[in-house]
Amino acid sequence: MKNLKKELLKEVLGDFKKKEVNLEKLRTEKSLSELKDIVSQYFDLELKGEFQLKPDKAFEFGRKMRSEHSLSLRDVERLVNNTVYEVFEEKIGDIKTKLCHQFYDNYLGYFVSGLYHDIIGDRTLKIEIKIPRFVMISRIGFRWGFGYKHPGGKLVISGYAGGYLGEAMRDGIITVTGFTGDYVGKDMRGGRIVLKGNAGWRLGDGMRGGKIVVIGNAGEFVGINMRAGLIRIKGEVLSIGRREGGKIEIWKNGKWTEVEG
Repeated sequence: MKNLKKELLKEVLGDFKKKEVNLEKLRTEKSLSELKDIVSQYFDLELKGEFQLKPDKAFEFGRKMRSEHSLSLRDVERLVNNTVYEVFEEKIGDIKTKLCHQFYDNYLGYFVSGLYHDIIGDRTLKIEIKIPRFVMISRIGFRWGFGYKHPGGKLVISGYAGGYLGEAMRDGIITVTGFTGDYVGKDMRGGRIVLKGNAGWRLGDGMRGGKIVVIGNAGEFVGINMRAGLIRIKGEVLSIGRREGGKIEIWKNGKWTEVEG
């Protein structure tokens, strides 16, 4: 009799959880037009210079928009993968004008980090970045800041991830299949970054904990101002920066070899 009650309870709880998941999907699934409008609001503010040298402001704007629109993690994924590129293309004229007249950073990564920060938990967010690097007109490849203050869970990125990846990261895992810009892991506190591609300059600048693995090459001043943590690079390294602590290892003769510093 006891076993029968347990089985019935398990079945009821199972049905309840399934219904709960379905209700969550119904409650949080947003239309692409609503997601596109959120992205447009972000770009309008960025083009006005609202976030220039204020990454925290872009991050907090993302948190605010997620809360106001009750976005789910799936919504954030769809927002990045299905609407950002389209909005970017629509505003390309304004962006080019901005580039011609002044220094212009892109804070999209900080904004997206704010969108998922409070809801990722131990789950996985997969995003595909389709924004062009604009090598010909430079500067837009600066900043971005995906994985800013990453709190836990897993962020999986495909494509060029920009600079400042995992800045002030606290926990969890960030995996990138593609290249990055400068300052990957800047002021990182914990967690792990795995980069399946090349990294730019100042990898791990000011790093205070955590681990960075680069399965590719790294630029100048690797580990500069580093205090703690571990950086491993399997490819070539242009130079090592002066650091206060931590450990840097390169792949040499079939094994990891520590670089003195």
